[in-house]
Amino acid sequence: MRRRRYVGHARRAIEEWELVELLGVATRRGRVVYQLAADAGLRRSEVCRLRMEDVGPSRIRIAAGKCNVTRWTICTERIREAISRSDWWTRGPMSYSWIGGMVERDRRRAGLPSDLCLHSLRHRFATRLLRAGVNLVDIQALLGHNDLGTTAVYLHDAPERFDQARLAIEGLCTGLLVQAPLDI
Repeated sequence: MRRRRYVGHARRAIEEWELVELLGVATRRGRVVYQLAADAGLRRSEVCRLRMEDVGPSRIRIAAGKCNVTRWTICTERIREAISRSDWWTRGPMSYSWIGGMVERDRRRAGLPSDLCLHSLRHRFATRLLRAGVNLVDIQALLGHNDLGTTAVYLHDAPERFDQARLAIEGLCTGLLVQAPLDI
């Protein structure tokens, strides 16, 4: 019997309204965790290991991320603001399980579906970058993936992008027909 391949925790990206609800019930420290996942694409384990010297004005250094690879990702104004409003650096480090419990508690308080987890925010990060027109290779680097196929799993795109693609192809085909008519 074949075993199912593990496909990860998140099956979809969290919607904007769901993030707003989650942030509304979160503690100050929880808001930092959610902003790091949603706006910088950090994994739960990377949030646990984040140090003050890793956060710069425009970039965050992820030291020894998954597979002990060091990478850089973006640091937004929302992240810097959330960190400044919390006691992020003065309290001790968070544990992996503590973050999981916090997310579950906040998800229930906000009345959000059970399929949402912290990793859903990482999917949101990748999806928003794609919708903004960021190159797939750049998204791959920001997420810290070795394979572009892994990055593709994170891209939950809107159906209207398919309409844009169809119109672009139809425009190209029409242009080709005008330039070189078919001999019948």
